[in-house]
Amino acid sequence: MNVHSQRPQLLLLMPDDSADTQWARELAGAAERDNYDVLHVPLLAAAAQALRSHPVDVVVLDLRLPDCQGVDTVKAVRRITREVPIVVLTSTEDDPLAPDCLVAGAQDCLPKTELRAQSLRRAIGYAVTRIREAQVRELQDSLAHYRALSSATLGTSVTATMAGHGAVAQRQPELFGRLVRSYYALLEPYLVHLTDRVAAAPSALEVLITSLGDAGGGPRDLLDVHVAALDQALAVHADARARPIVYESRLLALQMMGLLVDYYRVGHRRRTLEESTP
Repeated sequence: MNVHSQRPQLLLLMPDDSADTQWARELAGAAERDNYDVLHVPLLAAAAQALRSHPVDVVVLDLRLPDCQGVDTVKAVRRITREVPIVVLTSTEDDPLAPDCLVAGAQDCLPKTELRAQSLRRAIGYAVTRIREAQVRELQDSLAHYRALSSATLGTSVTATMAGHGAVAQRQPELFGRLVRSYYALLEPYLVHLTDRVAAAPSALEVLITSLGDAGGGPRDLLDVHVAALDQALAVHADARARPIVYESRLLALQMMGLLVDYYRVGHRRRTLEESTP
């Protein structure tokens, strides 16, 4: 089940006054038997920090935190992270909050009265499976959308309409390969957990876009590079953290699209000035 290290980490949100209850003891014992590391955080604020600084695999969530209550707790955790599955501990089997928690983004609800090692293991497994399946579906849909916009779906080779040339991937495969490797290098710090956001130095983006523009590349060529780099990322890092790269990288792609537009606008203005000079 672990996707980050040899010891998956379980983030447990629980009020301090629950430390001696039966369900807390069951949870701690089950975690020890199933080889989990447990992070005890009594406040939502502390949970937010833990989620941003640790490779958490599962959140086991009590709805009665001192600084957040009920379904709002699930919503708050889900705003912090999309990819980590959430198991909610409810007071009773027919807790009226359970359906709302599922709607808010939890993968499963487990009554504290039924909390045993086997039931906890089953709930965590179910939660992980559900969120991974949903992520795979979203990933496939997103990549299919990108490919539909790229040059790969066109019957004609005229993709860079601003320059009037065919796809860079077809015309200059070696250059295209270098562009993909450069683009992938911009994503790699996120993939190896050096940062929690996809970001790149403006100079690196300028170099990449200038190379693409000089080759007569247009928006569809940039999407070709984007999709090829994402395919490489998902092939090399076949874990749960790699899947959100599709969403994280969207802002980078938009930023580069703006730079590409600037490249052609400046280039067009330069050509106009040169043509008007006697």
